[in-house]
This record gives sequence, structure tokens and C-alpha cells, in this order.
Amino acid sequence: MAVFFACRHQTYVTPTTNTNTNPTDPMDTEVCFQRNILPIFVNKCAMTGCHDATTRAEGYALYDYAHIISKGLVKNNANASKIYTECVRGNMPQSPYTALTTYQLLMLRKWIDEGAVNDTTCATSCDTTKYTYNATISTMLSTNCTGCHSTASAASSGGGINLDNYTAVRTYALNGRLLGSVQRSTGYSAMPKSAAQLEDCKITQIRKWVAAGAPFN
Repeated sequence: MAVFFACRHQTYVTPTTNTNTNPTDPMDTEVCFQRNILPIFVNKCAMTGCHDATTRAEGYALYDYAHIISKGLVKNNANASKIYTECVRGNMPQSPYTALTTYQLLMLRKWIDEGAVNDTTCATSCDTTKYTYNATISTMLSTNCTGCHSTASAASSGGGINLDNYTAVRTYALNGRLLGSVQRSTGYSAMPKSAAQLEDCKITQIRKWVAAGAPFN
């Protein structure tokens, strides 16, 4: 079970070593809760047995805006927000789940420091004419799925389904389970679990990629 540890008295600073290959600097762009922040919490924190609606480990439920801001978060002050500082320390997420990337920490800090606003009308750059694996599909899965469905966590929370490498993703793409789950079709497990359905544009990108034979492109 994932838990939050008691706070240590020390100063926290913004991470400076970016371990994410995303070329966009979040400090120079708009950070939107629905588009950028909620997927981090859902994918990294709100798993079964941790901070989902049922378990609420240590009283933290991190699956929607109202619950996320209700405990451990001080608007306009990331350094005073336990939700942020525990992630910076590496205490959260706990093993076997992977830590937040420096890029994700930067976005989380920016969002909190700017008031932790629930902005639901985020501009989107989703383009249904673009659906390559490396630029689109793998990034989408990393943002929304691999918190549970990775090599480290699949056995404990992902039903044995691993989506952090092309070979595995292609298997689920071609047997219909990937698209069936994100479309929430009858007979498939609705994914992302404990989160809103992916926007239509993203589902269309997956559908087109699968229809093209799920190439490694």
C-alpha cells in the first residue's frame, strides 16, 4: 500500500535535470489541469490499493480535482505542498511504480505555484492526421496508462498487461484489446481506469494506427 510519510524540514527546489525527452519546456507554456496534471495523478497515484476512490491511503484520494486540492496541497506554494514535496523526494510513487519524471515534476510545480486552477477548457494540439507510434501512441500510453501497465507494475496493478514497449503494445493493438478498452466497448475493461475516457481525437489516433497495422514508426 502506498502511503505518505511525515514531512521533513528542508527546502525544496525545482528539479533541473530533465529526464523526459519532451522538448517543450513547461515553464514557457500553459499548464492545464485537465490536459497536463490530472493524467499524472491518475496514472501515477490513483491506482488500486493506493490513492484511488476506494483505498484512499493515508486519507489521500487523487483521482479528481476536488479531492486532489483537499489535502496536502497549498495553492501558490508548491514547496509547502506535501503532494509535491513527497514526489520530489522520491517517496511517491512507491515501488514498484516509477517515479515522476523531472518534466512531470516541473509541470506539477508550475500548476501549484500558479494557483492550482481547475481549467477544463484546455487548448489541444491533438491532430488526427498524426498517429505514429513514437511521436503519438507511445507518448499517449506513457501519459495515461503505464503507471499501472509497465514492466515494474503490471503484475501488481495492471492485470499482467504491459504497455511500456512496442512489442507488447502491438500485441494488444492487433488483438483488439487496446482499442476496445480505450473505446470502453462492451466486453473490455474500460481504460484509463478511475479516469475520464480519452478524448475522441486520441481514440481516433489509436484507431488509425491500429488500422494501419500498428507499425513501429
